[in-house]
Amino acid sequence: MKLLWIPHQDWPSLDGQRERWLLDSWPDSDDELHILTWQPARGFGRPLSSFGWSTFRQGRITVHSRPRIPNVMGHHVLGRFGKDYARGLWANEQLFRFYTRQLVRNLGIDVLVYGLGHKAVGLPPFDLPVVRVFDCLDLITYPDVEVAYITNSDLVLCTSHVLVDRLQTFGKQAVYVPNGVSMSRISLGQRDRTRAELGLQGKRVVSLIGLTSSPSLFFVEALALTARQVPNIVFLVVGGGDLLRPIVARCQQLGLPFVATGRVPNKEAANYFAATDLGLYASDSNAYFDAACPIKVLEYTAARRPVVATDLEELRRIAFPNVRLSPPDPARFASAIITSLREPTEFADVSGFEWATLAQMVRQTLVKLLQERHR
Repeated sequence: MKLLWIPHQDWPSLDGQRERWLLDSWPDSDDELHILTWQPARGFGRPLSSFGWSTFRQGRITVHSRPRIPNVMGHHVLGRFGKDYARGLWANEQLFRFYTRQLVRNLGIDVLVYGLGHKAVGLPPFDLPVVRVFDCLDLITYPDVEVAYITNSDLVLCTSHVLVDRLQTFGKQAVYVPNGVSMSRISLGQRDRTRAELGLQGKRVVSLIGLTSSPSLFFVEALALTARQVPNIVFLVVGGGDLLRPIVARCQQLGLPFVATGRVPNKEAANYFAATDLGLYASDSNAYFDAACPIKVLEYTAARRPVVATDLEELRRIAFPNVRLSPPDPARFASAIITSLREPTEFADVSGFEWATLAQMVRQTLVKLLQERHR
């Protein structure tokens, strides 16, 4: 089987992402694994950096990095004046459709898999004579884009049961392939060393690893309330992005002790799970997050850490005993944190979420689909 995968992010950002984990964990076979991706623009000082063209090997994966026009206008301008913001720049869509056709033809590709790359490189060409599989990572908030992906695909992989149910309304075949976890990577975390380096000895460490969270920052207020009842609380904030500065400012305003690491390499993330006493997944409560399969919840669970998370539909369905759900309200979230810190808990068995297991599931699904196509 010859597989070409168009991921939802640029090549450097795929470290620690679903597509990279699945392909790096691919079962031993004669399969050829290819990725069509791009280099991001490295700031305003290097606008031409995204025009690089290269093909190289990364383990078993052949990476085809192709030029992409940087979106220098920014999403605010396109969102206000452009009708096709959901599909990014028109020129990039045309370029990546051309690259896809070229690779499919030249490499003899059997299966084309694509994630949610519509904002970065537009929609893929759906008229190719190969098996087309959509890896539906999250709920798509653009109806026309959702319809285009689903109706033009032979099969859809869904990361949550909520998404599988949604696909039934389209009358489309869907396979549940959740996000996963690397138990071996999580097991390498060094608790004592990491806590010593961060000055966290003797502290009750509540962490937010990866700043996918509510911009309302209700969880910071919840932790400030928690600190009044639980001594030695420290908030460990791991990651970067737009929310880092507001989180830090809110902690300072409320007098909440915190440690902010900024961005950390993916290979070091296990240390911060190990240093944690309780993890947070503090999203908004809406349809998008209801349909998500949060990798961080799986990783906290693999590290055998209790979690307090926003009460979301998919988390209700997987029902991990170590994950306490709460509405995104400061007082009730604080109550859930206090209870989880004080009461013992059982931990879910996440061995079925191992990336190698999921990669085997994806491969078997694709092979079966190819066999059906050939018949």
